[in-house]
Amino acid sequence: MNDPYPSKPIAVLWERVVAGDTSAAFLQAQGIEVRLGRPNLDPAYRTHRAQDFIEDLQGAQGVLISGGIRVNADVIRALPDLRVISKIGIGVDTVDVEAATAAGIAVCNTPHGNDTVYVAEHAMALLLALMKQLHVWTRPYMIGGGWRSPATFAGTLDGRTVGIIGFGRIGREFARRLSGWNVRILVHDPYAGDLPAGIERVSLDELLAASDAISLHCPPPPDGKPLLDAAALKGLRKGAVLVNTARAALIDRHALLAALDAGEIAGAAIDVFDPEPPASDDPLLTHPRILCTPHVASWTDEAFFGRRRQAAENLAHALLGRAGASIVNAAQLSARARRV
Repeated sequence: MNDPYPSKPIAVLWERVVAGDTSAAFLQAQGIEVRLGRPNLDPAYRTHRAQDFIEDLQGAQGVLISGGIRVNADVIRALPDLRVISKIGIGVDTVDVEAATAAGIAVCNTPHGNDTVYVAEHAMALLLALMKQLHVWTRPYMIGGGWRSPATFAGTLDGRTVGIIGFGRIGREFARRLSGWNVRILVHDPYAGDLPAGIERVSLDELLAASDAISLHCPPPPDGKPLLDAAALKGLRKGAVLVNTARAALIDRHALLAALDAGEIAGAAIDVFDPEPPASDDPLLTHPRILCTPHVASWTDEAFFGRRRQAAENLAHALLGRAGASIVNAAQLSARARRV
């Protein structure tokens, strides 16, 4: 195979490298020159500015990223040498895939591994925590003299209805974890195939109106508008709880806060934010009926290092023209090549 680059291809690791991470060593062993992006050079770096990203990637053919930076059309136009964007994680909604395809850039993701299991487990834990009021009955509450009180009672899943929005791999794993809990399961997903026995397919409005608890497991709508805006949230059954381990953009945050303040929703559990991390005074963090976790639904050591290795393998395979990379826009790139 002819080398498509006049010298070693250059890849930038814009995701922070930590002890035990073998991605840099793997890429170097493949003959790829590795450069460290700003998040690695400055331990306090948190801003993820587009201009910093562009400066770090000058002359590079590949980059390994997570969800912290948005690679939009303007960023892509400013990087004429870029050929591969390797994203850690399944979702690629922080990358303008259409603009990347138009520029001949392969966009990779890491769909393999047990991430679906980890996220489903976390969603289940958040749901139970909400129902059992664990965000209220905490260690600081008890240290401050708090004890059980008729002012707050725990709930139960038994006999309740749980709505699942999005029935891909994570949604299905979440549904599996509900088996044996004596719940009715409703699903809204216009793209889902056959559903397991006992699970009902309904419209979004029907799911919101009938569910005591709702868990989100879908990408944001293509138009960028929140799936659950003020009108949708008003359609929720009074006293319902909401769990979001998918994407912050799925919910109108201002409408959610208003619904909680009005008592229309009993509680919410959130693992995803925009921006990340949120400011310490963000109302989502300080609201008494919101349980927050810092985007840790799939934060296990197996997932952490496994995803990075997969992303590095994708980057090497795609840069060097080898088979095996998980390229989300492979079909579009092939069609583009035929036209050119």
